[in-house]
Amino acid sequence: MSLARRLIPTMEVLLIDDQAVTVQVYAAIVRRTFAGARVAVALDLSEGLQIASHRKIDVVLLDLQLQNSVGVQTLNKFRQACPNIPVLVVTAVEDKETIHACLKAGAVGYVPKTSAVQTLRTALEAVVAGKLYIPPEAKFPELKPAANGG
Repeated sequence: MSLARRLIPTMEVLLIDDQAVTVQVYAAIVRRTFAGARVAVALDLSEGLQIASHRKIDVVLLDLQLQNSVGVQTLNKFRQACPNIPVLVVTAVEDKETIHACLKAGAVGYVPKTSAVQTLRTALEAVVAGKLYIPPEAKFPELKPAANGG
């Protein structure tokens, strides 16, 4: 049993992604990583913000490419409305500039959608443990967690 399974028995996770299959896969990964985790799903940023304002969310998995918001501004809008909720960006955008911008904007981690399932599990466990998760292919020596980002 992983350390994360023992420490957080009733974790609340919010998935914000507009792709149904992706949401189902991520929800399954969250539940396998954190036994008893509750997963809320939002198909766009507005719905995600509404859910986050009415529940105690422990971590958000956020796609940057949504119908009503695209790019790093998606993260910025969420962080502005909910600055105390850790955000793990999980998106198809893989360029180093976007990864860097998201981490500078306060994301606590970044996982490209092309990553293996184990990568998402590792990132979730790191984020829940209060660590920053940076994908190995995007390491920047100057990156550190944002002062208000965890």
